Amino acid sequence: MPLQIAESRGIFCIYGTLNSNSATILSRHIGRYFGSDRRIVINLERITSIDVNGASALKELYENAIKNNRQLTILGKKNADVLSILQEINSTHILGVNQA
Repeated sequence: MPLQIAESRGIFCIYGTLNSNSATILSRHIGRYFGSDRRIVINLERITSIDVNGASALKELYENAIKNNRQLTILGKKNADVLSILQEINSTHILGVNQA
């Protein structure tokens, strides 16, 4: 399933596959909101597949949020695929709340 991003009131629900092909799309889309003061929530519960490139893109978004003092929450602990790949790259710390 191709990547789909649905946004409502600053909550981005991500559907489909997050991989090397779609990671750039997600990064660009979410990155546009870092210029505002809005809180950003990324919900990964409906990701059907994720690879190392997708996980690395999420980690980079998290690091950019901290660097730019933006509040970012990444939800996905209930998705076994997301949790597994983030464990593989030692980045489970990005799941939860960034209070920057």
